Order: sequence, then C-alpha cells, then structure tokens
Amino acid sequence: MSFALSAALDTTALAGHFADHGYVSIASVLPEENARRMYKALNEFASWNMVFNNRGRHVDLPAAQIHAMLPQKLHELQTAIYQQASSEFQYLYDDYPIFDAHREGRNREHALHKFYEWLDDQEFLDFARKVTGFDDISFVDAQATRYRPGHFLTTHDDDQQDKNRRAAYVFNFTPEWLPDWGGYLQLLDDEGHVRRGLRPAFNVLNLLAVPQRHNVSIVAPFCTRSRLSITGWLRYGDKQA
Repeated sequence: MSFALSAALDTTALAGHFADHGYVSIASVLPEENARRMYKALNEFASWNMVFNNRGRHVDLPAAQIHAMLPQKLHELQTAIYQQASSEFQYLYDDYPIFDAHREGRNREHALHKFYEWLDDQEFLDFARKVTGFDDISFVDAQATRYRPGHFLTTHDDDQQDKNRRAAYVFNFTPEWLPDWGGYLQLLDDEGHVRRGLRPAFNVLNLLAVPQRHNVSIVAPFCTRSRLSITGWLRYGDKQA
C-alpha cells in the first residue's frame, strides 16, 4: 500500500490558518486505509526505547536494557526524571528514531520506514511548503512516539542551533482518547496560558511554526491507552549535515 494525502484537503485555507495563528490542525489528513495501517504498525511495534533528558544530554534506553532493570532501579530512575522536570527541561516517553535507523539502513521494509520515505518525498514536502509558507523546506526527520501513563514533555520551543527547523509536525494515530487522560499538545502564550490544547486524535496532522512554546501534558495514571504518533521537524539545508 502506498501513502498519500487526502484529496479533500483545502491547502489555501490551511495556509491561511497557519499564517494567522502559527499552527494548523488538519483532520482526516490521510485516506482512512493509510491511517489504519499506521495505527496498526505503531500499536504492534515492540522495539521501543525509553527516552529522557539527563542534564542536557538525550538518553535513549533500549527496550532490552529497560526490561533487564530491577524494579527498584527503574523506580529510582523515574523518580530522578520527575525531580529534574520540577525545575528544568525534561521529557519521558517511548521512542523509535526512524530517521536515524533509516540512515543506518535498519528496518527499511517496515511500515514506519515506508511512511517516513513518503514524508521525505515530493508530495508531502510540497504540501508542507504550501501550508507553512516556508519555501526552503528540503527534508523531514521522523520519530515514532508512544506516551503511556506518567509520560510527558515539558515546555520548550524547538529552536535548536544548527538543526535548521522551520516547523514541527505531529501525525496523530490515537483513537478514542478521553480529555481526562491528559497527553495534550499545549500551545502557550507569552504569559504561560494555554492558548490552544490539541487532543490526541486519529488521522490528524498538527503543524507548528518554530520557534513556539509548547508542551505535552502528563498522561494520567488511569489512562488505558497509548498516545501514538509520528513526529519530527520540517527542515531546510543539507540532510547529511
């Protein structure tokens, strides 16, 4: 099955919203069969890493290492992660780095990689340029993410030196999410108020201009589902840099 954008998208209207508000949320962005394929791929994926920030250093713990940890050690690690989150930038969620794995030649026949190849090709890149107004977007990166109870991403703006990011994107593949479960993508104003809260959803694409302050609210301990998405940045310049 090949991937495509929905034929019903109004690119002009979407571009107008993005220009006015710095973001746009696009429902039914893919044909239904494409979205269901991606949900299945994410829901059945088993090789998740646990990622967090250790005083400015990104840490990526493979699934095998997590499973080998004693419960007490895992609890101590999670406690340290939460302590850092109280005063510094922090995150905790499950991740599969599609962009890095693809460049290394791993798992390229998997549906997640086929989706990334489509993202990095002309149909989606042309659409992204038209909607965001950034004509110099030349490539995308990608990661699969899974947020479970206790997972979160604290406030940041995605503006990272030498990464050449024009906009962030989130392809949502989460059906039947309740508001009480948290996990909202929250766009913040200059005073820290939530100016827009975007609920985890199914077959919805969110595009955000960079820089822009936002976070992902913590997923409630009583949540019974996983927040599944493909996320990354629309970037300019040399992909190999």
